[in-house]
Amino acid sequence: MTALLPWQASAWQRVCVQIVDGKMPHGILLAGPPDSGKANFAAGLAAYLLCQGHSKPCGECRQCNLVTAGTHPDLLEVTLEDSKQIRIEQIRALIHWATQTAQQGGYKVCTINPADKLNNQSANALLKVLEEPPPNTLICLVSDQPMRLLPTLRSRCQRIELGTPSQQEAVLWLQGQLDSSADIELLLSIAGGMPLRVLDAIDEDYLKLRLELSSHLVPLAKGDRSPIDVAAVMAKEEVGRVLGLLYQLVSDSIALTLSGGKVIKNRDLSETIQQYSHLRSVSHRYKLLDHISEALGQLNGTSNPNGQMLLEGVFVKVG
Repeated sequence: MTALLPWQASAWQRVCVQIVDGKMPHGILLAGPPDSGKANFAAGLAAYLLCQGHSKPCGECRQCNLVTAGTHPDLLEVTLEDSKQIRIEQIRALIHWATQTAQQGGYKVCTINPADKLNNQSANALLKVLEEPPPNTLICLVSDQPMRLLPTLRSRCQRIELGTPSQQEAVLWLQGQLDSSADIELLLSIAGGMPLRVLDAIDEDYLKLRLELSSHLVPLAKGDRSPIDVAAVMAKEEVGRVLGLLYQLVSDSIALTLSGGKVIKNRDLSETIQQYSHLRSVSHRYKLLDHISEALGQLNGTSNPNGQMLLEGVFVKVG
C-alpha cells in the first residue's frame, strides 16, 4: 500500500474527518507543485475508500489486495496514453464505468492524472459527470497546473493543496530512505526542496549529466565550444532532462547575481555558475530562460520536434 507522506498529515486528517462524517464530496482537486506527493495522496485516498477492513487502509483485506495488484474493478486510473492529451474516448469510458453499480458493493474511485491535460472535449464531458455524480463515486483530479482546468471543473471540486515540506521534514524523511553516505542536504537542494524528486529523478546518471552539462556552460558563453557539437553530445541524453537541468543552472546564475549566492540549488557548482554569471547580463539570462521554456513547451506539445535541433537553438542562446 502507498505510505502516507508525513508532510501531508494535516490534509489527510481533514479528508478522513469528512469521510467519517459522511460529507465526502464527489469531486476532489489535488493541486500542488510537481513531485509534491499528489499521486501518493490520491492512491492513499482510493485505498482508504475501497478498504473494508477496520483500520483503513488495512492492507490485508480482499479489497486492499486488489488495489495493490492493480486489479480492483471499482478503481479507475485515467492518464496519458499514446497522445499528449487525455482524450474524449477515455472520458466516455470513465462515464460508462461510473454509471455501473460498484462490483464490490462500496465506493467507486477514479483518478485523473494529469488533469490539466484534459482537452476541451474531454473536460466538458467530465463536467457532466461532476454535475450529476453517481452515488458513492469519487472523481479525483490531480494537477500541477490547476489554473489550466476549466473554471467550471474547478468549481465542482473540493480543492486540496499539497505543498512543499519543510527542510526539516524533508531531511528526516530522506534519512529513512537513502544510504547514510548520501549528502541529503545537497540532493534536496538540487531537487528544489522536493524529497520525492530526490528518489524519483536524482540518480547517479542525473548527477553525471548535471556535471557534464555544467562543464559546457562557460566554454559556450566564451565561444570556445560549438553549440552544434555540444547539442550532438547532449542529444544522446533525454532532451527534456537536459533542458530542465540547463534551466536550473541558468536560474542559479541569476540567483547568484541577485542574492550574492545565498539561494542557489547547485551549491557545489557555485564556481562554474559564478563564472558564467560574469559573462552574461541578467537580462540575457532571463531571455535564455524564456528560450528554454519555449523549447520545453515544444517538446511537451502535440508535435514531435527534433531534440537535437531544439538543443542547438538553446545552446546558441547560451553564448
